[in-house]
Amino acid sequence: MQKKVMKYLRKTENPYQIKGGNIIVQMEYSKNCKKFNECMLNILKQKSKMG
Repeated sequence: MQKKVMKYLRKTENPYQIKGGNIIVQMEYSKNCKKFNECMLNILKQKSKMG
């Protein structure tokens, strides 16, 4: 697994930006210490209220 990660890091220009299909996900550190899963749940809850 470590070799795969190192290969990816050498290949990419920005390891905090991932493209999956037509979607680009940009990651950054947060000062509020929330985990990724918590943030995604909040986003999905907000979207479900809008729709």
